[in-house]
Amino acid sequence: MTARPDPAAPEAPDLPTLIGLRSPLVTVAAAVLVAGYVIAMIGASASASGGLWAAQVFSLVLQVLCLVAVIAIPADPLPVWAAAVIGVASLCALALAWWHLPHGSQFWVQVTMPPALAAVVAGIVAIRGRFLVAWLMIGGTLLTAAVWTRSHGYPAGMVVPMSNRVIGTVLPAVIVAAMIRPIMELMGALRERELAAVRAGAARRAAIDERDERLAQVAREAGPILARIADGDSFTEEEALAVRLLEFTLRDEVRGRGWYSEGTRVAAAAARSRGVTVALFDDGGLDLDALTAADAERLRGELIRVLHAASSGAVTARILPPGRDEVALINVVDGEVVERRSCVRAAAGLRWA
Repeated sequence: MTARPDPAAPEAPDLPTLIGLRSPLVTVAAAVLVAGYVIAMIGASASASGGLWAAQVFSLVLQVLCLVAVIAIPADPLPVWAAAVIGVASLCALALAWWHLPHGSQFWVQVTMPPALAAVVAGIVAIRGRFLVAWLMIGGTLLTAAVWTRSHGYPAGMVVPMSNRVIGTVLPAVIVAAMIRPIMELMGALRERELAAVRAGAARRAAIDERDERLAQVAREAGPILARIADGDSFTEEEALAVRLLEFTLRDEVRGRGWYSEGTRVAAAAARSRGVTVALFDDGGLDLDALTAADAERLRGELIRVLHAASSGAVTARILPPGRDEVALINVVDGEVVERRSCVRAAAGLRWA
């Protein structure tokens, strides 16, 4: 039996995809948010100088990068290190924007716009399963606002209005995430089970098709011979050899299932024609359905090489039972010369030693 790759099937979507974070609608919403942020800051900061604008642009770019990263990172829950880096970067961008605000008639718009993007980042961090980091981002926002108000001579009462966008976004995001994440994880598990069933069904169908094809081939090869035997016909020496080779081939398929391939069949038949005794055994130490094409080629390729090289004697190939250090053995005995080859598992796959 030849090794078969896993049947093609779509991979189970990760949790952010199931939630819809990577949908076109979210992309459009994020683009609208950024555009609105830019328009509001331009309208509220017409008197800003070049240096202040450079700081505001850098802050905006950093927040956008944080937003893209918190959505795009595939692992779920979001890795702690990634959540921490994104949270710190978002707070740094927020602080940079606050410390480079021009004074003007639109001051309240200026101080409340920078937290808008930080609030979205913190909310998605919560949805991605890192509630603690989201809470710390609230604390970081409050602390940054407190330092800013104190350093700029404003009353402490401004801290909450400056931070309410982050607080108002993270609180519901944590509540919603706490409710929907278990449901989404269950949906992901059900999807994985469905895909596993599809793969198993495809593997069973492939095995049935292969078995039917082989039975039809055996019927084509053995049918005429059996008919001649039933009719009492005699066989020439060449025909008798062909019959014996067919018998050995059928025996190899049953006893040495893991070794069997078209290449080993041809090589074994040629070796037997030269007088070599060939015996193939499979004691079940390999999961043939999980055997990769590369490992199958290494396993059977060595046997084919040995069979081509043998001109006399006996070749015995055995796949060992489960739990052994060695996967398979090939023994070549030619008079007093004995050669033994063993196949072991390695990091890169099967390897002959």
